[in-house]
Amino acid sequence: MSASRRRRTRPALSKGRSAGFTLVELMVALTGGLFISLAVFVLARDSGRFYQRETRLANATISGLLGFERLRADLGRAGFLSSPNVFRDPRLCGIPDGTWPLGLRNLASIQLTTPAVKYAALTANGRTPPVITLAGSYGSSDVFGAKIVRDGNNTIFELATREGAGPLRRLGNTGMPDTPAMTAVFPLLRVLRIVQNGKQYYGQIVGAVGGAQPTVTINSQPQVQFRSGSAIGCGLSDAVGSGASAPAINVVNFIQYAVRPPQTPTAITGYKNVFTTSADGPGETDRTELTRVELGIEGQVLDGTEEIVAEYAVDLNVQVTAVTSTTGCCDPNLGVLSPGDAIFSTFTGPVFNTLNTPELIRSVRVRLGVRSREADRRGNLSNPANQGLFRFNVGSGLPEPFARVRTFQADVALHNQADILW
Repeated sequence: MSASRRRRTRPALSKGRSAGFTLVELMVALTGGLFISLAVFVLARDSGRFYQRETRLANATISGLLGFERLRADLGRAGFLSSPNVFRDPRLCGIPDGTWPLGLRNLASIQLTTPAVKYAALTANGRTPPVITLAGSYGSSDVFGAKIVRDGNNTIFELATREGAGPLRRLGNTGMPDTPAMTAVFPLLRVLRIVQNGKQYYGQIVGAVGGAQPTVTINSQPQVQFRSGSAIGCGLSDAVGSGASAPAINVVNFIQYAVRPPQTPTAITGYKNVFTTSADGPGETDRTELTRVELGIEGQVLDGTEEIVAEYAVDLNVQVTAVTSTTGCCDPNLGVLSPGDAIFSTFTGPVFNTLNTPELIRSVRVRLGVRSREADRRGNLSNPANQGLFRFNVGSGLPEPFARVRTFQADVALHNQADILW
């Protein structure tokens, strides 16, 4: 047989051996597996990033909703067991003058002011959220019966321990409250409201003592007016009976909401851990919150009362529905007023020595906007006039500088001012 026709046969595989991959096949398989692994990794990374972004937005939504509900509840309580306008109130015995503490002589159910400090991030986004100051009984819903005892320049109110002592016994958990419990309800630097025979009086709390005979003390700033004899008129009477009823007292608080960083030493220390890594995230150094703080009788911020109600707040706006005129003797005409309206400050400005009329506000439309912690959008969205933000530019300089914003809005009726037309 010639060599050209000689058959070349492949050696038979020995028993127990199998065919393997060639080097080319192995390289192709490894390369394909690498591409699949990269695709899975990218998909997992993007899914994780999407989950984190949506979680941050969900956290912002929940935080904003809780803070908004707190704000809405406080707005609805404005004017409770207080005066909607102390300067015009016909039930007030006496007229506020320059000797009254600053906050007390401007006592009103709701006031709006321009913030004293402008924050760069808010200004860059065209936002100047107002400062909302509310007045009412926010510490307790109880009214306490009392007996008047004059003590030099001070006036002491001995709280009723028998008849009508239900609120006092609730405060003391069925017994008489101790001094810490009394101080918690009647703290210093707050306003005490006294009602007797349909007339109202206001004083500055300088002491509260518990025990067998709980007492609350006010000083002479402002000077409380007294009357002599038993004739019914303007002035407190410490002679109960013969036409004079026992007085009832309660505390009036000033509550202030604003979009800003914490400002009091206690709050800055308490929330320090929230801000220790503020430089790590885009826009964190300029972050603002919705804060709630209590003011003293002079209008000063009280340390130890400040709270962060909603984190990353970036927008706050208020419109009011108020009685703008009356038809005939008593039919009110209502109008919805925005901050840009010329007469808006007539219903929301300071009341001392002015004709401003916050008592004519019937409802408040409030809007709160909060952003997500980090920016995750490349482009902005145009915002309709007089409406909330869709995007907030954190100014981070990153390819995605815009954070998403969630907005909450509600109309809050001021029930404590219903039917007031004076």
